[in-house]
Amino acid sequence: MIDKVTAGLLCSAIISDTLLFRSPTCTPIDKNAALALADIAGISIERYAKDMFTAGSNLKNKSDDEVFHQDYKKFTIEEKRIGVGQISSMDENELADLQKRLLPHMKKVIEKEDVDMIFVLLTNIIGESSTVLFVGEDTDVLVQKAFGVTAKDSVTMVEGLISRKKQFIPSLTQAMRE
Repeated sequence: MIDKVTAGLLCSAIISDTLLFRSPTCTPIDKNAALALADIAGISIERYAKDMFTAGSNLKNKSDDEVFHQDYKKFTIEEKRIGVGQISSMDENELADLQKRLLPHMKKVIEKEDVDMIFVLLTNIIGESSTVLFVGEDTDVLVQKAFGVTAKDSVTMVEGLISRKKQFIPSLTQAMRE
């Protein structure tokens, strides 16, 4: 039998990794395990997830660079060096504030780092969508091609996009190869 504390920790990990079962990486086993663990831990999974994501996305006291680099990875696709960051939140207002903060910062970062393009996904967990910020040569054309959206002023909204690994990188890679 798993104790209450361990069950809570394991449940937290599943909630985080699956964005409360919304990520395309989530499996039925993940959901069933998290629900069983929540029962053992004595937590309401919806409320607990909201509190957890709210606490995890409190970025007001962090610098633009700390926010930008907290979940930032570099990839090489078709000989292009690409940086992709992601910030997930349940708070639309926080995401809107981050957009205003990060876009100017990204323009500075691309000059300093050894990358050709930078993308940041501001993921709305509840809305199951991401605002994509981008800088670099032809990134607007690439985003439009990859996601079939209109991209303007280094920003676009992509409905249903919540996974960098399963959705963003594969679509971007395919668009770059076409």
